[in-house]
Amino acid sequence: MNPDFAFEKRPGRIRWRKTLFVPLFTILAVAAALQPVSLAQTTGKYLYTNPDPSAPGGIRGRIANPAKPVVGVFAIPPDEPKNVYKAELSGDGRRDFSFAGLPMGRYDLVVLFDNTVYEGLSLTQEDDTLTAQDRKLIEAIINKSEGYFENKVIHRVAGTTGDGNEARAFCTFYHAKPSTDITGVFYPDPRRSIKLVVLKDVGPGWQIVRTREIHVDFVKKENGIPRHVHTDILSGIRVSDSVKNIGELDLASGGRSAGK
Repeated sequence: MNPDFAFEKRPGRIRWRKTLFVPLFTILAVAAALQPVSLAQTTGKYLYTNPDPSAPGGIRGRIANPAKPVVGVFAIPPDEPKNVYKAELSGDGRRDFSFAGLPMGRYDLVVLFDNTVYEGLSLTQEDDTLTAQDRKLIEAIINKSEGYFENKVIHRVAGTTGDGNEARAFCTFYHAKPSTDITGVFYPDPRRSIKLVVLKDVGPGWQIVRTREIHVDFVKKENGIPRHVHTDILSGIRVSDSVKNIGELDLASGGRSAGK
């Protein structure tokens, strides 16, 4: 029988009718494509800047201390903070890291553990001249932003006081309650977002120009707000036309072994 046709039996007659025959594998493929994608599946897919395949530069190294598993290592050029590159991690405790395809320039690194974050971000190219009033207004505008995250911690902020000038803040945004995303997937753990916030003094006060998420994950409550450490050994790493080996990093004491 031609599979494109079927028949229906009615009293006293048989009527043939045209049907649409769709192979089973096609149905399954379409069904799979229409399945909702959870936040956990998409997080990170579009968050990070793609390496430049034509750029031979990169950075590699190893976290010697603390000797515990690394969640992520990120490279950010201070003159283009919208770009965030994510390292490939390997080795014991994922403590070996490497970046490939980095355009020439200087990079600051952020190293994230479960409950501690180390960063060498250049928040301002000039001396930090923010006043106490600036800091108060910046804290107020950040706390008003992104209502989903009921807790915000400004780990470090720096900038230039005065109308039209800029400041940057390194922050953790934290949602302590369970979440359900738009696809209906339930997440029982709190959500944590590590962010760089760029602000501008617009005259009557400070305004958020943009935020750049560096990492977002679901964490246990005891790891919600990470301990913060700023260290210069993660600042201003120059990349040229080769992969720079920065050696073993002792983040706990702020030292770096000889690299190439």
